[in-house]
Amino acid sequence: MDIGKFIKAPEYDIIIVTYRDVFQASICEADRFGPECREMSAVIILDNTEMKRMGISNESNVLLKSKWGNVVVKVRASTKSEQKGIGFMVNSPWSNALVSDETLNGIPEYKNIHVKITTTKEVLTSLEDLLAGL
Repeated sequence: MDIGKFIKAPEYDIIIVTYRDVFQASICEADRFGPECREMSAVIILDNTEMKRMGISNESNVLLKSKWGNVVVKVRASTKSEQKGIGFMVNSPWSNALVSDETLNGIPEYKNIHVKITTTKEVLTSLEDLLAGL
């Protein structure tokens, strides 16, 4: 019996900061629905120490939930300095699905996205599913 299906994985609060990546943008411009675009876009980068604290393994799938949406993405360990409580995502449909539609000045908040993160066995959210939710 798989006991894991009865025990909910713990959730942790983190803040996501989005950024632009010229390599990801170039690949997605060539084939937005291709596997390379998804591989570079459906990713969150976390600090190694934070991943250990949360019990998250490199290259595993995680569920990100904000007040405005949910996505399943792959997690990758950061090679940079420690960033406690912060995850980084390239600007993409996956990160955009988590962004608030509430704005003060008409510009969405891409640098301060509050989410809950938890490990999951679910598959990555497809671009088709993200577009269907529009």
